Amino acid sequence: MIGGTLIVSRAVNLHSRYKMRFEQLGYENVTVTGVKRDGLNMLINKIKPRLLIMGSDFYLAGTPYMTGELHALFPDLYIGVVSVHDYPLRLAPWFIWHGANAYASLWEGYEEFHRGLQIIRTGRQYISPKVKTIIEMFDEWPDTSNKITKREMECLILLCCGFVPDRIADVLHIARSTVNCHLVNLYNTFHVQNREEMIALAWELEMVSKKDIRFYNEKKNKLGIDFPEWAVFNKKAIRKMRKEDK
Repeated sequence: MIGGTLIVSRAVNLHSRYKMRFEQLGYENVTVTGVKRDGLNMLINKIKPRLLIMGSDFYLAGTPYMTGELHALFPDLYIGVVSVHDYPLRLAPWFIWHGANAYASLWEGYEEFHRGLQIIRTGRQYISPKVKTIIEMFDEWPDTSNKITKREMECLILLCCGFVPDRIADVLHIARSTVNCHLVNLYNTFHVQNREEMIALAWELEMVSKKDIRFYNEKKNKLGIDFPEWAVFNKKAIRKMRKEDK
């Protein structure tokens, strides 16, 4: 298996089809998987593929960033990204900027897509024409070395707890403008446009867990657990309705 091809796709029901299709294109020792993060790293260490081909929507969100994480761990691994869905063109260059060796898109037309896959098979760099045009518009590539700081992670967890920026500032004892700065850095790092997308991405990438979620209120229940305001209101409303029914 050493020197083979590892296909990374979240479409589990299509794994056998992907394996057959890539073998028809001349790819050797094809393995298809849907495992992520640590599981994927372990698999790469085990089979030591020559090529890794990842679906552009593998992580649903934040795939360019995760491609960069993968490149940092395995700098000698050829990483090709394949888009068979309508992946946003404005985000596609970030795969290359984060370290991917290739980006092929079905939306460039089947003939060009097929040509790209053949080039990827040889281990040469390939960038689809439209994405290459965007990249060439930049005088220099953007910095992708930025990592999440401890404070940014704290802001992210509180954001996932439902806190607005003003409340995050109060809890962390920092200025509102500082909170905004941390949030903007997070949005830029993960290529999201708002708080809702950032929260969704944090859950998708498992950056936060259920243990991280806490609700801070002045009044606590008997178990010492904090409930969000909507839950407290809902509980009072149910009690009132029950009393009226009696």
